[in-house]
Amino acid sequence: MSNLRILYKNIFDSYSGISMASGSQAIGFGLANMKDDTKSKTFRSTNLTNPKIRATWASAQEISGVALAFTNLIAGSTFQITLYDDPAAGTLLHDTGAIPVTYNYDPPVGFDSIGSASFAYGGGAHVSAFFNSVSGVERMEIELTSAGNPDGYIEISRIIAGKFWEPNDNADYGAKTDFIDTTTGVRTSAGDLVTDRGTITRVMEFSTQAMDSQDKAALNNLFRSIGKSQPLFISLVPGNGPITEEQLSQQIYGKFDMDLSVSLPFFQRYSSSIRIIEL
Repeated sequence: MSNLRILYKNIFDSYSGISMASGSQAIGFGLANMKDDTKSKTFRSTNLTNPKIRATWASAQEISGVALAFTNLIAGSTFQITLYDDPAAGTLLHDTGAIPVTYNYDPPVGFDSIGSASFAYGGGAHVSAFFNSVSGVERMEIELTSAGNPDGYIEISRIIAGKFWEPNDNADYGAKTDFIDTTTGVRTSAGDLVTDRGTITRVMEFSTQAMDSQDKAALNNLFRSIGKSQPLFISLVPGNGPITEEQLSQQIYGKFDMDLSVSLPFFQRYSSSIRIIEL
């Protein structure tokens, strides 16, 4: 079994209804913002103790992974995902329990938090939960806590939900995540270095050097489906437990940054390299 898991068909975007099961949304930062891939466009709730987001579908869905991309969740925060077979009542199909966030990075210099104002400069955090596939889902609820959050509100830019794909074999050793800083510097005639601060974006790169025919077909299907135009969520260290620094650093919400090339290094084994650039 692989540790690499990918969400690329986001059924959250096809919900038939979305509301707050508890708590409230801040004016100008409504729930519909979480269907927009502009990462600075967010949902906010000033309730730090139990805001609960409810999404419903008119027909049954299959879910095995849920990710919250570009959030301001800090250490001590929790999120809990529950799935039901009816838009209003029905039977509980799955409950992740409250998943704690155990780590957060310092805010970028010049910012007081990891909230949306800092997303372009390295702020924000992705959290996710993966579990055995659950079918017949017509309602998903996400409950959050973030007591002591310096922003005074909980903030989420994007929800990604659906059925994950994982290859039979893991990504090769040597997978890496780079920080790309667009900051530039100019040396003046007086010898001073004048810096123009740029944005910071992450890039994830990995290879799969020994895919079987099933994995090759699935990867081809994935790229033909979304190409470089649509986003996907990737985790190299997925789980359904506490969110650690390892998970924060090894997952990304972005797009393919290069064309897909699949080679045949030896009989019935296939090789490819993948590069994902963060939104």
